[in-house]
Amino acid sequence: MAGAESSADAAGSAAIGLDNGFPNGQLRIYGLIGDPVSQVRAPFPMTQKMRETRLNAALIPLHVPVDVLPTVFAGLKLIRNFDGLVVTVPHKISMAGLVDRISERALLVGAINVARREADDSWSGDILDGVGFVRGLIDRGFDPKDQNAFVVGAGGAGCAVAVELALAGASVRVFDVSSSRAKVFAERLQRAGYAVASADFADPRGSTLVVNATPLGMQPDDPLPVDPTLLSAEMLVAEVVMKPPVTAFLDHARACGCQTQLGEAVMLYQLDDQIEFFRGSLARLIPIWVLKRRAKRPIR
Repeated sequence: MAGAESSADAAGSAAIGLDNGFPNGQLRIYGLIGDPVSQVRAPFPMTQKMRETRLNAALIPLHVPVDVLPTVFAGLKLIRNFDGLVVTVPHKISMAGLVDRISERALLVGAINVARREADDSWSGDILDGVGFVRGLIDRGFDPKDQNAFVVGAGGAGCAVAVELALAGASVRVFDVSSSRAKVFAERLQRAGYAVASADFADPRGSTLVVNATPLGMQPDDPLPVDPTLLSAEMLVAEVVMKPPVTAFLDHARACGCQTQLGEAVMLYQLDDQIEFFRGSLARLIPIWVLKRRAKRPIR
C-alpha cells in the first residue's frame, strides 16, 4: 500500500498502530475525491471496514474542483502516507488518464473509481461501481442474465453499471443527453462482443431494469431522468444517487408498482472489493501505454 513496500508487506505494516489510539501518527490515509462531496456516505463505513480488517487507515472526503484535479493528484502523490483514492463524480473519467495503469474492465468503462499507490510509487486504477450495483441486484433476487436493461447516463457511473450488466449477461441500452457519448460507449462494448446499444430517447419501455445513473435527483428541483408514465410495474427501477436516499424518481417508480433499488447499494456492496483492491489484489492491471495502443479510442 505504501511506496517502497510490497502490497502484502504494506498491508501488514498498516495494521501497526491500531492499539495506539485513533487517529495516530502511523495512520495510512485514503481520500475520497469529488465535486461536491457533501453527499458521500462512504468515509464512515469504509473506515470502519478498514479497522475491522486490521488496517490502521481512514477514508477522508476531499472536495476537489474539476479544473485543479491534475494538480491536486500530483500533490497527493507526494504525501508519503497517502496510499489510495476513492473517486466520485465528476472525476471518474479524468482520473483514468492520470494513473499509470488500469484494469481491462476500467478500459471498457473508460473510467475508474478507485486508485492505489504501488510499491514502486506508480498508481493503478479500477472501476467497482458496477460490481456493487450488480451485487445489490443479485442479493435482492434479481438475476441480470437475459434481462433487458435501460441505463440513463453514459458518464463514469452509467458506463460502469452498463459494463457490469453486460458482463452478467444482460442486454443493455444506454441513453445520454450527449447522444454521441452514448454511441461511442456502445460501439466500444459492441467491438468487445457485448450486447450494448445506444438509445436515441429516454424511453425504457420493453425493459425489465431501469437505472438512473445520472446526478439527477440530488437536488429538489432536478428534472426526472425518465418520464414516469413510461414505467410499468414489471420493471425494477434503480438509482445511483445516494442523497436523498429515496429520490423523486424512485417515489414515482414505487407509485407505478415497481420494485426499487436505492443508490446506496452501489457503495455498500463494493466496500469489500475496495478493501481487496487497496490490499493489492483483484483485477489484472495493465499499463496505460499498452491500453492506449490497444484501444480504438485513446484514453485521454
